[in-house]
Amino acid sequence: MQYTSLIAHLIDIAWTVMILVWIVGMFSAKRTARRVGGSWLLYRFVALAVVYFVLRYAGLSNTVFTYYIQAPVVQWIGLVCVYVGVALAIWARFYLGRNWGMPMSEKEGAELVTTGPYAFIRNPIYSGVLLAITGSALCLGLLWAIILVLYAAYLIPSVFTEEKIMARLFPETYPAYKARTKRLIPWVW
Repeated sequence: MQYTSLIAHLIDIAWTVMILVWIVGMFSAKRTARRVGGSWLLYRFVALAVVYFVLRYAGLSNTVFTYYIQAPVVQWIGLVCVYVGVALAIWARFYLGRNWGMPMSEKEGAELVTTGPYAFIRNPIYSGVLLAITGSALCLGLLWAIILVLYAAYLIPSVFTEEKIMARLFPETYPAYKARTKRLIPWVW
């Protein structure tokens, strides 16, 4: 197996594990009380992921979408980013437990989670997914870079919308939590 092919398969495994955790977790989540909007865009990202895997496995490995930096150190940095990002997202997902839901949605009986990765970052799932997509772009090319830009364009408004929701749901505790944590990058932003 070629070196690049090995890296690509390891990345596929990481994303597959995360997707499986999400699917299994959907069945134990609390009911959605209200969806603010934007979930239609998330379905487009799922469609984009399907297109990616079709392109990847249809033998289109030498197209403009698969140009990437071939330096082994960049490949390893990218692979580490993928695995750290997926691990962070899964860790955060487990800490959310039954409170997990689609972005910009409210759960019945929602609780403010401030432990685990949420002790440092208010949106660790988003942080993990962004890191994993960045790593995938480093290893697998332009298509993942496009996915990164599109996901970031969806994510940033989601972060601000969710902050408003949390401030409304938890007016006594959220302001202090918000003051001691960062949105996406610990100690930075």
